[in-house]
Amino acid sequence: MFSYNVRHLTGAVITATLWGVAALSAQAQDTTADKSGPATLAYKGVTLTPTGFFTMDALWRQRNETADIGSSFNGIPFNHTTNGQLSEFRVSARQSRLGLLAEGKISSATLSGYWETDFLSAGTSSNTNESDSYTARIRQFFAQAVFDNGIGVDAGQMWSLMTPSKHGVLPRSEYVPATIDAQFSVGYNWARQAGLRVSQKFNDVVSAAVAVEQPQMTYAARNAPADVVIGNAGGSLLNSSANYSTDPAPDVIGKIAFDSKRLGHFEVKAVGRAFRDRIVDPAGANGGSRTSTAYGGGVGAAALLTPTKLFDLGLNAMWGRGIGRYGTSQLPDVTVSADGTVAPIEATQALVTLDVHATPKLDVYGYGGVEYADRTAGVDANGRGVGYGSPLLSNVGCDAEYAPAGPYTPGAPGGANPPCNADTRSIYQGNVGFWYRFYRGVSGTFEWGAQYSHTVRNTWVGAGYEPEATENMGFTSVRYYLP
Repeated sequence: MFSYNVRHLTGAVITATLWGVAALSAQAQDTTADKSGPATLAYKGVTLTPTGFFTMDALWRQRNETADIGSSFNGIPFNHTTNGQLSEFRVSARQSRLGLLAEGKISSATLSGYWETDFLSAGTSSNTNESDSYTARIRQFFAQAVFDNGIGVDAGQMWSLMTPSKHGVLPRSEYVPATIDAQFSVGYNWARQAGLRVSQKFNDVVSAAVAVEQPQMTYAARNAPADVVIGNAGGSLLNSSANYSTDPAPDVIGKIAFDSKRLGHFEVKAVGRAFRDRIVDPAGANGGSRTSTAYGGGVGAAALLTPTKLFDLGLNAMWGRGIGRYGTSQLPDVTVSADGTVAPIEATQALVTLDVHATPKLDVYGYGGVEYADRTAGVDANGRGVGYGSPLLSNVGCDAEYAPAGPYTPGAPGGANPPCNADTRSIYQGNVGFWYRFYRGVSGTFEWGAQYSHTVRNTWVGAGYEPEATENMGFTSVRYYLP
């Protein structure tokens, strides 16, 4: 529980924000009709369109994730741990976004480039002690050519083709949940990564695309053999504190989309992936040194139903082996078997969305999603559980509060706390929220929003115990969008 002072300080901050917003709303008159300029800027044969918004976001979490405006759904602390007993409050402007669209027309095609950045990245000196100085990052940066015959070519960093679309298959047509939480909603399939996409619009109804995109393997394993190498710390121009997998090939993605003016958008999609690790055994004690390669992939479908202007109903689902990284919760793609070979994990992801356009100024939304990672475990020569979600390993130390490990840790002989080997089985989440636009016109858009989120993280049973983590979160945001 917050103390009396913290409760009242938080209430004062929120009250002041609402009074300020109300005051701005009362003064928000459209006096810019005689000042409206062009929507784009001309530069030689190119038109330039600035994009972006400026925001102040605030969040409260029931359990401390030590996270900014993007939540860690797979890292929610178990209920009775130390962080499970601490709440979290943060204010952030880092989701503010700047971008630029450049477009040029030639005889047979439209050429364009798109750049988009925000500040949800941290440098080695970033902190919130005195100056919240965080680094800018690439969200999107890609080139596009769309020919008059319907062929499109996109190259650069963009939303993955696995991301559900609102229409067609081209970048910048993605359906993105309206959440204030920058990690969106559990069950949402997405990535933003470098890739090459080739598309074809056959007519106003049918379009298709294929893409090759940046690979990366997410990994989790208990009691992995010591001779397994499954990734390395970043080297030249990579993050030295992050682990990079050595995937043998890019992810290959295909999508077919169908668009109906009366019903909305429908799509089916598939991804193929390749994983590998290296078993280092120069003495030949375990079959000799060798490379283990495994293949995975998944299939999915999505629909965005727009039968009226009053609401949009979205359905998105995906199933496969080794698809964890395409879920917003970032469950693992693979684990390892007792012999050190890489083993893709079966997974399911699903999300239902409802966006209601209640009035010209008010949008209300509700989302429900789930992500699941299957038990993928074995037993080594010593009888120990290996892999992901092993029922042989103990979870007794997961959901209790212990002093930091050391020789004087109470109740822990020798300073060793009871073991915690709990692996996530499923994550469920419900979100409700709204955005209210005080002004939208030639001077841009000024709006306020709020969101409530309830998340449950379930784990695989280990030695008869199944710890659980629940998280309640509240968000609010004030934003100004460029016109």
